[in-house]
Amino acid sequence: MSFILKPIPDITVPVTVHTPGDDKPSTIHARWKLHTVSESQAIIEQQRAGELDDDALVAQDLLGLEGITDEKGNDVPFSQDLIDQLMDTAYVRRPLVMSWFAAQQGRAEAAAKN
Repeated sequence: MSFILKPIPDITVPVTVHTPGDDKPSTIHARWKLHTVSESQAIIEQQRAGELDDDALVAQDLLGLEGITDEKGNDVPFSQDLIDQLMDTAYVRRPLVMSWFAAQQGRAEAAAKN
């Protein structure tokens, strides 16, 4: 099978969340806008220079979240309120932001399983 060079607009990566008090970590799935290497490098430079904080990065590039339920087991729909809540939760914030970097490196869920 030949490699087909085509634009890929987004990528979904697993996000491992270690909830304090839980024995096992949980996994949610974040769908991120996928940038070219030059674009992602420019974004990283903006972050290093303090021109783009984590909240702004997530707001501009996070396209969806799956695998989040409320205490009753109901799926929580993707929304800005959900993003705000997750970004304000210490044990979720870092893994979510780090998943942006994994996404930009092309680490899709299938690659994570290998």
